[in-house]
Amino acid sequence: MLSIEPPIGGFTTWSAEGHGHGFEKASFRERVRGRVDRMVLVAVVPRLQAVKILETIASRAAIPHMAYWIEPIEAFGRLVPAGGEDISVEQRS
Repeated sequence: MLSIEPPIGGFTTWSAEGHGHGFEKASFRERVRGRVDRMVLVAVVPRLQAVKILETIASRAAIPHMAYWIEPIEAFGRLVPAGGEDISVEQRS
């Protein structure tokens, strides 16, 4: 994500375990556990940018059994401290 031009910041990743496709290349440990190590990436970006990200991944780092979905975001915001313990809501629609 950071090597795409322009770099895409503001994304989140975390480790996950997959229970679907991909067991033919699973390690012995993964086969015994019955799940495969995976990574999850979440980014809130405009749809055209999402398409560019998918095209870049497909051309530079094809990931077997990679799953993705695109969902509309009704609103996006952050809870911003308002000078003390109060929280004000900053939101973009």
